[in-house]
Amino acid sequence: MTSVNITTTAEMVKTAPNAKFLWRFLAIKRSDLKSVPCRQSVEAHTEKEARKILARHFILSFAARLPVQAVRHG
Repeated sequence: MTSVNITTTAEMVKTAPNAKFLWRFLAIKRSDLKSVPCRQSVEAHTEKEARKILARHFILSFAARLPVQAVRHG
């Protein structure tokens, strides 16, 4: 049996407390009964912050957390 390494959101934030991430969710519009699932993305420090931005308009299901890297011009 292989072991799976699962990292919680709280553990991920501890590793980079000041980093911003691109949070992706599968979302359904709250105001549209015939809404089809779509992908919504938002930049935020935490999943809670990201959900706070989108939750007013969408029912959300977590999909991914991607690091946002600053672009360096040199």
